[in-house]
Amino acid sequence: MTKEAMTMVDLMRHGEPLGGMLLRGSTDHALTETGWRQMRQAVEGRDGWARIVSSPLKRCQQFAQELSQSRALPLRVHEGFSEIHFGAWEGRSMEDVHDTEPERLAAFWADPMNNTPPQGEPLTDFRRRVLAAWSELLQDYRGEHVLVTAHGGVNRVILAEVLGMPLQNLFRIDVPYACLTRIIVDHVHGEPAARLSSHVAP
Repeated sequence: MTKEAMTMVDLMRHGEPLGGMLLRGSTDHALTETGWRQMRQAVEGRDGWARIVSSPLKRCQQFAQELSQSRALPLRVHEGFSEIHFGAWEGRSMEDVHDTEPERLAAFWADPMNNTPPQGEPLTDFRRRVLAAWSELLQDYRGEHVLVTAHGGVNRVILAEVLGMPLQNLFRIDVPYACLTRIIVDHVHGEPAARLSSHVAP
């Protein structure tokens, strides 16, 4: 098969947000000073991006705006890359949820696909939303090198899709604050074929 184009996407998780360790989801917290430092350090010495695509939430978008301005890169904010909504668990610590709903929390971590938090966004709906945004990105920016600033859940869904992992194993993927993961997408006869790079090089 003939390779027609190659797209590179660097997925970046936001840095540490205000509020501590929470089931934050769509709660719109900004970054701490540590979070800003983590993200700035992550991109230091790296370049080559043609554009930035960001979640609309502050912990992603505010850094993306800063980087866009400092590097003169176009920025697109995309709702599809927002974090999953945790419903009644939004903004609560895991300890708090564990104290009140230990069995339900344990079931969620063990099998998130079949154990949605109360009033939360089902994982299958979340996956559908994220992958629709991912597909749109690959179509709109084919052949480009794109930086995506998003969330742990969003990045896990994309990585699971690339690796062919079952959705219920989503939380087996470790996505630390401000980590960068490169995905290389080859377009063969118009069809995207994604692979995970073992590292992100400057």
